Amino acid sequence: MKTIFENILKITTAKKLIIGLTIIFANSLSAQLDRSIVPESGPTPEIFFGKPQTFILDNGLTVMVVENNKLPRASASLSFDNPLIFEGEIAGVSSILAEMIGNGTQSISKEDFIEEVDFMGASLNITGSGAFAGSLKRYFPRVLELMSQAVLEPLLTQEEFNNQKNLIKESLKTSEKDISTAANRVQNFITYGASHPNGEFVSQASLDKASFNDAVAFYNNFSSPNNAYLVILGDIKFEEIKLMVTNLFSSWKSKDIVSSSFPEPKNPEETEIIFVDMPNGVQSVVTVINTIDFNKKKSDYFPALVATRILGGGGAGRLFNNLREDKGWTYGSYSSISESYKTKGLVLAQAQVKNEVTDSAAVELLIELDKMRNKLVTDEELMSTKAKYTGNFVMSLENPATIAGFARNIITQDLPENYYNSFLENINNVTKEDVQNAAKKYFSPNKTRIFITGKGSEILEKIEGIKFNGNNLNVRYFDQYGSETERPDYSVSDDISAESIINKYIDAIGGKDVLTEVKSIETNGKANLNMQGQSLVLEFYSLKNNQNQSLATVSAGGMVVQRSVFNKYQGYNEVNGQRMPLTDSELEQAIINSALFSELNYDFSTLELVGTSIIDDQKAYEIKITDNKTEYYSVESGLKIKIVEKQEIEGNQIAIETTAKEYQEVEGILIPNEINLVTPTLPIPGGITIKFSNIKLNVKTSDSDFN
Repeated sequence: MKTIFENILKITTAKKLIIGLTIIFANSLSAQLDRSIVPESGPTPEIFFGKPQTFILDNGLTVMVVENNKLPRASASLSFDNPLIFEGEIAGVSSILAEMIGNGTQSISKEDFIEEVDFMGASLNITGSGAFAGSLKRYFPRVLELMSQAVLEPLLTQEEFNNQKNLIKESLKTSEKDISTAANRVQNFITYGASHPNGEFVSQASLDKASFNDAVAFYNNFSSPNNAYLVILGDIKFEEIKLMVTNLFSSWKSKDIVSSSFPEPKNPEETEIIFVDMPNGVQSVVTVINTIDFNKKKSDYFPALVATRILGGGGAGRLFNNLREDKGWTYGSYSSISESYKTKGLVLAQAQVKNEVTDSAAVELLIELDKMRNKLVTDEELMSTKAKYTGNFVMSLENPATIAGFARNIITQDLPENYYNSFLENINNVTKEDVQNAAKKYFSPNKTRIFITGKGSEILEKIEGIKFNGNNLNVRYFDQYGSETERPDYSVSDDISAESIINKYIDAIGGKDVLTEVKSIETNGKANLNMQGQSLVLEFYSLKNNQNQSLATVSAGGMVVQRSVFNKYQGYNEVNGQRMPLTDSELEQAIINSALFSELNYDFSTLELVGTSIIDDQKAYEIKITDNKTEYYSVESGLKIKIVEKQEIEGNQIAIETTAKEYQEVEGILIPNEINLVTPTLPIPGGITIKFSNIKLNVKTSDSDFN
């Protein structure tokens, strides 16, 4: 019987031929193609997967072996087919364990383990859900031995547990205000429920409750050979592998795996909107989600795959063409369908869009879902999608882990032995009617949840007016951790204006008369950073006067790494010795930033009082200074507590947040003694906190200070 790898070689050759023909076709397309006539599809490529030789150890470990001597390499893939696990109040313990495993064994230190793997030029990855190893043939016995030791005798220490736990906590801080992270967390939590493994999420509180003993117990409870599958591929001999695996893995003790019971998720009876308020949002995440009964054994599995790809499977998908190419509302819009043989799967359509079109984007997603149900796809869409599946499937066969996954799936999901042999044939047999029927079954725009995560003060009013198929959609309100809340109130009393808020701030920090007498401000500050266990101290210095001159430097280890200078009408940024003149837009911003107290120069007619927001548990007035700059002032104290500035990078809008804390009095003026800077371009947990050790007013300056 032909082996899998023998057939991969044949497929690879065929792939090169297909690529060549595609180039010829593309070059002559405009001259020869009549787009009103869809060309007939060619024959479906034959794909043969040889049946692996299989044996089972006494402890229950299932081993599948595929021999192929075309290349002097071999790989091993170990995976667990455990039930879905609900971690509850210690959610995150499995994530900690996953990072601990693979960092040495009980007989080999972490450093020696990594060094030996590197010396052999091998790959060896161990996680909580399995392991993968690959190397040259001559090293494979040792690599397989290291993999077995790492899985059976992992080096689990309190110290490593603490390190990995702290890293995960830092990661949570980094993503705390990230809109996409909040959107995904709430989507899963609401869709599946708090008691479902797919609905729970890791939090600072759950990590605090997780102990080293919990991690060890998790490993002992869910690492079992009777639920494990080992697939070995490459230049190997079956009998040799059988002996090797028996010697390495027979000591592994089997155990009963206890499965958790949890309620299955349900879709709403009527389409509803789940709104999550993120005051820092410069874009909104809009996601339409349905739970579905969907797995590889479903008779309409392949039509559903095709339907989802036509809807939003990349740059040629309907969602992408509608929301990006036609309307320019987003960088991209996509759909996906996820399967599961252990719980409900999902069908999802999503876009991240500009705030001003959030409501319209939500409606367009529903419209496109509805179109898939009510109208046949075109011949061109069907043909193109099938071609993409063929290309992607063929390319995936170049990865040994893919082949291992196929072999495992056939056993764990009780699939026919020829399931993957006939995969492309089944795709090619899908008709337009099949696609429509699958869409009618799995796409449910009238019984779905629309998750919208974004800045409520800008988008909520429009969201509450969304209609679909003539019906007003109900809106429910949640915080970023999935707790239902009252409707946010952004209203401001009629006697409050942007001018009154700014004037209150000016009075709060010292008064107009005192502020106008200040000639210059000099500050020195430090920030202590901890990045992946490495400590770094940054020193910040700034000097500016009332003559439109400013200087700012950032130093590390006594060396200036960044310098920004503005001198009345010109300026530059210098990074690591390379000086770059300020652009026109940067000069405009520099003029504004060089003012000692820019609020004294605000043109109140250009300011917009947006409403109120909650900033760090404080109610604050939100004032739009420009299209790209928003400031927040405490309702209670009148002090400025936050600035959000928008920037566009590679088509995506990002927000740079500066939060002022601990105001202190300096010569009769209140000035923040501490600021926190958060930007997606610098993913440091919690951002950078700068504490000022020295703030001086009215220091003497000269033009030479700003060269």
